[in-house]
Amino acid sequence: MPETQELGTAEDLVERVAAIDVAKASGMVCMRLPHETRTGRRVQEVWNVPSTTTAILELGDRLVCQGVTRVVMEATGAYVRREGA
Repeated sequence: MPETQELGTAEDLVERVAAIDVAKASGMVCMRLPHETRTGRRVQEVWNVPSTTTAILELGDRLVCQGVTRVVMEATGAYVRREGA
């Protein structure tokens, strides 16, 4: 059963976040950031990223430049983290 966490205050929310739905040849990315002029509002951008090394490095740079502090990933395949990788 999935763990449920209740967020009680605005401080519990991640201000700059991205989510990636990983597929074999690409990933669909959704980034949510605070609105530049409307306090308390957020903007969302969704785009597709090819699974090439260059595109993934560019994605990482873009997320860093936007100040994203958390990235979540969803994938249906098995991903194994190798020690030393």
